Amino acid sequence: MSALLAHSVHGSASDQPLVLLHALATSSALWAPQLPAWAAQFRVVAIDLPGHGKSAPQPGISGMADYAEAVKDVLDHLNIDRAAFVGLSLGGMVAQAFALACPQRTSAVVLAHTSARTYPAGWEIWARRLDQFNQDGLVAQIPSVLDRWFPREFAEASPMTLRWIADQIASTYPEGYAAAIRAIQQLDHFDALKTLRAPVLVVAGEVDAAAPPSVATAMSEQIQGARLVVMPGVAHLGNVQQPVLFTETVGDFLRGVLLP
Repeated sequence: MSALLAHSVHGSASDQPLVLLHALATSSALWAPQLPAWAAQFRVVAIDLPGHGKSAPQPGISGMADYAEAVKDVLDHLNIDRAAFVGLSLGGMVAQAFALACPQRTSAVVLAHTSARTYPAGWEIWARRLDQFNQDGLVAQIPSVLDRWFPREFAEASPMTLRWIADQIASTYPEGYAAAIRAIQQLDHFDALKTLRAPVLVVAGEVDAAAPPSVATAMSEQIQGARLVVMPGVAHLGNVQQPVLFTETVGDFLRGVLLP
């Protein structure tokens, strides 16, 4: 059996469970802007995915279903039968995998800055990034990653925030980063999304080149009853770039579908 993923629990045990799943090459620390507000309403479980944060790489991880199974082990350990999920980027892909595999254990899903299928052109982009990683290491990729994740104006005005994100990238296990890229290359949930019946909110950034609004729109149209929000001027990490807007937008959705 693989080791249990590192995780932290916040809020009251009597509140509705909410699982947070972070982006590639970050960790559960990514949710620091949201935790105080959301933990006042929900029992928040923030998880470090395999090879990220405090979770060691797991050799058996090869696809999104494996990530979802590792998340399920955490919920079993905490005796949580059913939970809502907020997944961002890689975390959104894992949230899809969990909701598709365990619909009876999924009360709601927020899919932020993410996609549901990797097309051949995207596969090639990830292959080039993996080659660069193999040649130069992960730290050498930090400047280009930050360029993709944040608009230039925000980056120039927020050096300490970017340093905080850069430190998360640098602390990611190399094996965990490579395994996640290979899993992203295999991603193909799009057709299955039409089977989701839990309430779903899709969040996109207006200027997100990694997961553009067109991708989010297609996903929301594939999911029965899904809601779509496009955050103006936002790139790939809306919860960091516009933390209050993200917290309140997602929080309002979760309150509406989870709380009586």
